[in-house]
Order: sequence, then C-alpha cells, then structure tokens
Amino acid sequence: MTIRRWLAVLAIVALTIGLGYVAFHTYRGSQPEQCYACQRVVHAHSRTIAIVDGRTRVFCCPACALSEQQQEGKPIRITELTAFLTGAKLSPNDAFIVKGGDVNMCALTHGPMDADKRQTQVSYDRCSPSLLAFARRSEAIEFARAHGGQVLPFSEVVSALSH
Repeated sequence: MTIRRWLAVLAIVALTIGLGYVAFHTYRGSQPEQCYACQRVVHAHSRTIAIVDGRTRVFCCPACALSEQQQEGKPIRITELTAFLTGAKLSPNDAFIVKGGDVNMCALTHGPMDADKRQTQVSYDRCSPSLLAFARRSEAIEFARAHGGQVLPFSEVVSALSH
C-alpha cells in the first residue's frame, strides 16, 4: 500500500470516529437528564446535586438523594438544591424546605399495573414525602399555606433523616 493510500484510509477512519463521537454526544445531549438513583426524569425545579463516593451525581429531588443515603448506607453530601419557584441554584445551607406538601414533581400519576392490567397502590416511593426547596422562608411559608406541608431549614431535614 502506498503512503498516499494509507494516509487516505487513516483520514477516513479518523473522520468516521470524529463523526461518531459528535453523533453520540448530540444524541446523549438530546435525552432528558435522569436521576442517579431512581432513573426518573430530572425536573428543572427540583434538581439536586450531591457527592456520592467522591463523584458528583444528579438526583431528581432532595428526597431521592436522602433516600439513597438511608437505603445504601453511603454518606451523601448534597451540594446544590434548586429553588422550586425560580429554578435558581441554591446552597443547601441557605435553603428552606417544604416537606410533605401536595406537590411532588416525581410522583407517578398512577401505580404500576398488575397482571390483570389494573392499577396497584404504591405503598412506598423514595421521593415521598416531597421536599421542595425555596430561597426564602417567606416563599416557603406562602407555598405551604397553599399546598400544605411543613417549612424547615434544609439542615433540619438532613439531621432528622440521618438519626
């Protein structure tokens, strides 16, 4: 094989690999972000970032991240919450949580189907009770008045679940 032909083959292989790489990342980027623990779609207003085993992971909500900690027995450090009303990033130290209101971004609209194609009751959901983050205590209180739930600083929610 001549050098010219060898370089042409090498260029075609490099081009094919490059196009494959671009196509893969385009496809992957077009897929909705999924929760590390439950594989549900991550909603923009409940997205939670945590460190698990030294790696940054995305969770669908704070309840799911804290459930992962309880179920797996692994230390999980939540590093970022998302303000429910605005979608802004929040430091967990500054966040207020509405726990157990009637809004749960992760809740299924119905239970799984049984063998007879009837809906079953869900008795446990790792994302329940809902934990929605707010930047200001006043926002959380107003939301809780309309949707129920208890207003707590995020640090209290974490300490209550870790005991």
